[in-house]
Amino acid sequence: MADDYSDMSPKGYDLNSHNNDEKKLRLQETEPPKKKKKPRPFRDNLQEFMSNTTLHGFRYIADKNFTSVERVWWFFMVVSSIAVCAIFIRKVWIKWDESPVIVSFADTSNSVWHIPFPAVTLCTETKPKQTVFNFTKINFDLKEDRSKVSPEDLKTFQDMLLLCNYASDPNGGPEIVEDIQSSIATLQRLAPTRDDVFLDCLWDTLNCEQMFYHTLTKDGYCFTFNMLSAEEMFRTENLHKDYYHVAGHNKSAWTLERGYPPGETIKTYPRRGPSYGGVEFEVILLTDIRDLDQVCRGPVQGFKIWLHNPAELPNMGQNFFRLPIKHQSAAAVTPRVTATSDGLKHYPPHKRNCFFPEERYLSFFRIYTQRNCELECSSNHTAYRCGCVPLYMPHGPDTKVCGPGKRQCVTNAFEELSLSKSALDEDSKHLTKKCDCLEACTELKYDAEVSQAVYDLTTYRRHSNPDIAHGWRLPSGLVVYFAEELFTSLRRSELYGGVDFLANCGGIMGLFMGFSFLSVIEIIYYFTLRLFCRIRQSSTVVAE
Repeated sequence: MADDYSDMSPKGYDLNSHNNDEKKLRLQETEPPKKKKKPRPFRDNLQEFMSNTTLHGFRYIADKNFTSVERVWWFFMVVSSIAVCAIFIRKVWIKWDESPVIVSFADTSNSVWHIPFPAVTLCTETKPKQTVFNFTKINFDLKEDRSKVSPEDLKTFQDMLLLCNYASDPNGGPEIVEDIQSSIATLQRLAPTRDDVFLDCLWDTLNCEQMFYHTLTKDGYCFTFNMLSAEEMFRTENLHKDYYHVAGHNKSAWTLERGYPPGETIKTYPRRGPSYGGVEFEVILLTDIRDLDQVCRGPVQGFKIWLHNPAELPNMGQNFFRLPIKHQSAAAVTPRVTATSDGLKHYPPHKRNCFFPEERYLSFFRIYTQRNCELECSSNHTAYRCGCVPLYMPHGPDTKVCGPGKRQCVTNAFEELSLSKSALDEDSKHLTKKCDCLEACTELKYDAEVSQAVYDLTTYRRHSNPDIAHGWRLPSGLVVYFAEELFTSLRRSELYGGVDFLANCGGIMGLFMGFSFLSVIEIIYYFTLRLFCRIRQSSTVVAE
């Protein structure tokens, strides 16, 4: 019977296979449906970026064909490269941020024709002429018997103490100069005149009277050649009406920043030396031994010489050289010019260590230089400390002039300016902070190499000046000239410009990571446009 039923099945039909298919269908119907994979756009996007990026090492971290040890090793290498890269870039940034300026020599040399001849200020060590006022005798009389000195001589003596460092009034003297005009008149009357000091002057066709003007300095009344006039140097409207300005009437066509205008000749002002070099300036000076005094200024006799920028007041307390009696000093001058690139203007002044003219206002001076700023700062600080300033310092309408009784206070005020800020009180710190006397971005200074030789005019000038022949007036000579026709200036410029900084950082990142500009585009693409598309695509899948 079984055989009969088996014969009834269709040809080629496998009954066992049919049964297996039915079982599979029943199992599939009973199994729960599989959950669809949840989209993870951020994770998937990051994995795709690391697999495809051109940055070195990232694809090895994301490659699942690598073992876990290998992927961890590559992760450590990539992180180390990024860390080293960041350290080097930080060093470049610190160097660029702290000192973005480099001072280097200019590419080409300049002719001395383009700059002024230095202003020359000379001061005789003879302050009061002994033949007019016997300062030494009055000094000893005051110490021995004060009643011997008349009120007029005492007033003259106290006026001279404004200049005399080695003498003093046993009673101290007045602390404030009440009659400034009278004191100035006394100093002028006792000071050697132009005719007393100069025998001859050699500069083009000018004589001594045309070349030199009186200037009030720390050393008293001196003579200055080639300095700007008071109207061009000072803000006269801010000065005390009795402040004795520098003399001079020349109108200047020169500025520190722009130099001389085109077409200016050797006759311009401030005067400039001929471009071919050589001896340009020579004076013969005289000292009358009958007027010598060793009590007022000490035993040193002769002259003090200072070569300076025509736009600056002379500072006879520093950077001067001496001209002894019966000697000639020859000064070979080398200009020191510093210019600043316009590309540094967007940096703060303390980053580039200089001020452009429009950035720093001085109350007393129209032209900003470091020397003028320091002089104004000294005046303000001394006025704050002592309630007055020395006679030679520019000062405002409400400021008094210190008398000999304030000499120690003035000295202490000067010393405070040289102290570190930690040694000052709060008021002084605030006052000195306002000084802020950086260099000018365009700076002109003069360095001099001085040589000396014995100078004797006894025979040479016997016929023209009998005082020389008799030995009453002793000669000294001064020669000033440019050492070279050409000079090389200094220039402040950017150590790292924006392009230089980018190139440095790009080179470091390219070396350690294979980074390029297209790498930036790639990162922006993957984490903006590509990520947006993935999020949108995943949202569509979830909705379905």
